Parts: sequence; structure tokens; C-alpha cells
Amino acid sequence: MRYVALEVLKERKQKILSAIIHHYVKTGKPVGSNVLIEEYGVTLSPATVRNLMAELEEEGFLTHPHTSAGRIPTDRGYRAFVDTIIKLQRFAVEEEERIKKEYEQKTKQIETMLSETSRILSGLSQYTGFVLAPKTEIDEIKNIELVQIAPEQLLVVLLTHTGMVIHKQVEADLPIAQISRLRKFLNEKLRGVSLAQASSTIVSEIRAFRQSESEIYEIAEQIGNIFFGIQDDIYIDGTAKVLTMPDFNDYEPVKSLIKLNEDKEKLIEIINKDFEEDGINVKIGSENSIEELKDLSMITTTYKDGDKTVGVLGIIGPKRMEYEKMMGLVNAVSKMLNEFFKKR
Repeated sequence: MRYVALEVLKERKQKILSAIIHHYVKTGKPVGSNVLIEEYGVTLSPATVRNLMAELEEEGFLTHPHTSAGRIPTDRGYRAFVDTIIKLQRFAVEEEERIKKEYEQKTKQIETMLSETSRILSGLSQYTGFVLAPKTEIDEIKNIELVQIAPEQLLVVLLTHTGMVIHKQVEADLPIAQISRLRKFLNEKLRGVSLAQASSTIVSEIRAFRQSESEIYEIAEQIGNIFFGIQDDIYIDGTAKVLTMPDFNDYEPVKSLIKLNEDKEKLIEIINKDFEEDGINVKIGSENSIEELKDLSMITTTYKDGDKTVGVLGIIGPKRMEYEKMMGLVNAVSKMLNEFFKKR
């Protein structure tokens, strides 16, 4: 006879007891083994299910009317079920707080650093400073955490290798065992995959997952959809400073810069063109690829996480600037950011 670990046996009994109570509360009818297998995804043989139901009855958690082969919960069964819910809720709250604190701290570290870097660039140059956050094409997933934070609400937290944290909520209400299996699946398939590639990866991997875990397929699909909405981000500071520059008596350059600040996707697209460039890059007036920058100069360079280039930083200002000084500033700030990622 095959040996079944006590923990596995306990988990199986809890799942069967939970399913029986759910069905009995919903229908008021005694529950048989076929109902558990057909409607509640119990992947055990009918004989095994009947044996476990018999054990639960012997232990006082179930009983059965004399005229039926099905079981109904006893007071003790209800109590065990309620205690499990309370325990899971307490665990979920504690786990949510632990994860929230851990990830908030990491979020603050990286986001504060990038935001502060844009302020440093602006403050020292007196122009507009910017930092493009680690690119989704480059930044890889380090870990995925799942927490049931409320009925029908599952918190999905993504941590990347550069320290960026993304959290979203999906509609789901899963037992802790299923959340654990889903977490394991997502981390096995997505760890080391870039944010940009994750959506296509999860779509292909999820097909095989559907066959073996049909009960949580839809939730995995929702989580996969999260990656479609993740885009590159940028931190900008000092746009208003151009208003005081004597070079800009004509309001058009100012208006163009403010417009770019509002249309961040367009600015990100422009800056991304320097992602593959080495060293300090300077574009003066008409050398810029868009009309909004024809009266401005932009100095950029990349920054790295270890040996991997992950983002771009720089300044935008008037064509009449101290280029040598500004190029040195951009280079120095890049080195500072590289050190931050190196030590993190």
C-alpha cells in the first residue's frame, strides 16, 4: 500500500470537508463522492474519496442521514471549517502586512533614488532633468508574490532585478493551497524573464497549465494580462525652470517642453533612441528627431545595473549652455546611479 504523508492526508481531508460544507450550504442535500469529483475538482479516485469521507465521519466532522449515502457536516465539522477560515484570514492579513512593508521599503529605495536623481540633474544644471526608469525590455522579474487580501481580491506583487515593484489586484478567491501552486507556477515560468516578454511567455505557458490546473487557469490568465499594461516610466524635474531663462523670450520652446512633459510616452520614445549608445550623447536643436526639441539641446547617457544597461538619464535645456560642464554633470550623476545599483 502506498504511504501518504500526514500533511498530504490532512490537506486532502480539509479540501473534502470544505467542499462538502460549501455544497451542503448551497443545496441543503447530503454530498456524495461523485459530486466532489465532478463539481469541486477533487482529483482523487472515488474509492479514495469515500475512504476519506468515512474517516472524517469517524472523527466526528461528518455524519449521514440514515436514508442517504451522502454526508452532511456536524457541528464539529462546521467549527473546523470556520476555524480554518479564521486562520487563513489571519494569515492573509499578517502576510499582506509583511509583504507590504518589505516591498514598500524596496519601492521607496529605487523610486526615491530615481526621483532624487532627476532633481539633482535639474538642480545642478538649472535645466530640466530626467531619468528613464529601468526599461521593461531589460528589467527581469525576480519574484512574484500572491496574497488574498479580501474576498474576491488577490494582490499580485512583481519584484524586478533592479528593485522596481509593481502591484496589481485581480478578482479571485482561491484556497491557500491553490494560491501556493499558482505562485510556484508563475515564478517557475517568469523568473528571469523581462517585463516586456512576460505577457507572451505566460500566454504560451498557460496552455499547458490549463490542462493540469483548470480550476485556477482563469486567475493565471488574469495575472498574465497584467503584463500587457506595464510600460516604461520616466522621472522628470525642473520643467518650470525654463520659464526664467533669457534664451526663451519666445514662448514656443517653453510650450513644447511643457507639452513633452505632459506627453511622457513621446518623450520616452525619443530618449529610448539613446539606449544603445555608449558614453555621453549630445543632440543640438535640429539634430533632435522631433519638432518640440528643435530649439533645445538634450544631453543623455545610460546607467547600469551591474554590467547591464537598464535606463537613460540626462538634461534638456537651451542650445546656449555650457556643454562641457553639463556633459560632466550628466556623466557624474550616471556614475552615482551605477554605484547605487551596484551596492543595492
